[in-house]
Amino acid sequence: MATKQASIQNPAPPADAPARIAPLRQTDEFDRKVWSVLGVPVDALDPQSAVAAIERAARDGERLSFVTPNVNFLVRATCSPEERRRLVDADLSFVDGAPLVAIGRLLGMKGLTRCAGSDVFDALRRRPAFAGRRIRVFFFGGREGAAEAAAAELARENRGLEAVGALNPGFGDLESISTAAVIDAINAARPDFLIVALGASKGQEWIDANLDRLNAPVVAHLGAVVDFTAGSIARAPVFFRRAGLEWAWRIAAEPSLWRRYWNDACALAAIVFTRLTPALGAGRRSGVPASAALSSESGVVRIALGGDLCADDLAPVRSAFRAAGRGAGDVILDFTQAGAVDAAFLGLALVLEKALRRRGAVIRIAGASPAHRRLLKAHAMTYEPASSGAPKAGENVDVSIAAAR
Repeated sequence: MATKQASIQNPAPPADAPARIAPLRQTDEFDRKVWSVLGVPVDALDPQSAVAAIERAARDGERLSFVTPNVNFLVRATCSPEERRRLVDADLSFVDGAPLVAIGRLLGMKGLTRCAGSDVFDALRRRPAFAGRRIRVFFFGGREGAAEAAAAELARENRGLEAVGALNPGFGDLESISTAAVIDAINAARPDFLIVALGASKGQEWIDANLDRLNAPVVAHLGAVVDFTAGSIARAPVFFRRAGLEWAWRIAAEPSLWRRYWNDACALAAIVFTRLTPALGAGRRSGVPASAALSSESGVVRIALGGDLCADDLAPVRSAFRAAGRGAGDVILDFTQAGAVDAAFLGLALVLEKALRRRGAVIRIAGASPAHRRLLKAHAMTYEPASSGAPKAGENVDVSIAAAR
């Protein structure tokens, strides 16, 4: 395997640099304002908020692996459970794609705006250095010579980002581009932000396989960013982006993309036809406030849901899901007393799914009405039904779970 590393290797920041910066407010995953867009998690963040999250992670050395889903992500997630899992498992999800923005708004995400990876990176490039240093960036992948050219461009700009290295692993399989030599070369540069550009599916697979071996706090697949920064491909003018026509500009610049965009458009039409209408059916609100009561028996946690589980009243759900995520065993979501359910509640369910997967547990469903089941199916949340012997709400409350609320 041929690798190529740029000569840009700037001195590492002082070890005590993070300590000199006032801490920002920290939250856990269950405080995310995340929605389910046909099964894809989408955080209600604009590029400025995304930049703030990246800055905080880079400053404090905390892991932030984020994704930027577009139509291609949605299509792949619909066809592959593994692709879907990688999106759910990300720490944050910034929506990149006008169709997903439109669908998100239809599902209730008022004011949702596109938060493309390229926009986030451009905002980082324009920012001044914080606490006496810039964010250290490493480019991994891209076209031949593009990563090195992108690193050189950041050095020329001398603004908010500092390129500390670039590596082109070639076109080998996942194993050949995940060797100890490759990982060690990246870690030796001590980047704050690792930008991967290997093709959307392969890049996410590479991150998923190697995330625990990487020391960079922030990791994301932003394939087009390398080409845009290097200047090898011009990004669409602002007018095209605001009109939702960046895809047309990309096809004009890279004609080989037309087939992928065509296939994605056909697949999106099928997804919208079969899943969007039921996904819009949150149900008629009962006016009953949301509630979520926990009980536990034989290693299974039940959350008895009640009232309208909608974006403006999810505090009880957040608390219950947080406690269940810290507990043990599978979790049963009991919809027997639930009223209206919207995509904001389902977004939190995806966060719970992720938390449970980390410890080998799963979500199961009980008491769901036909409308609830149609809604879950529309969001690709095909959780298994609970067994009839599961505990009832209020039985044998687990003290450790109650204390975590």
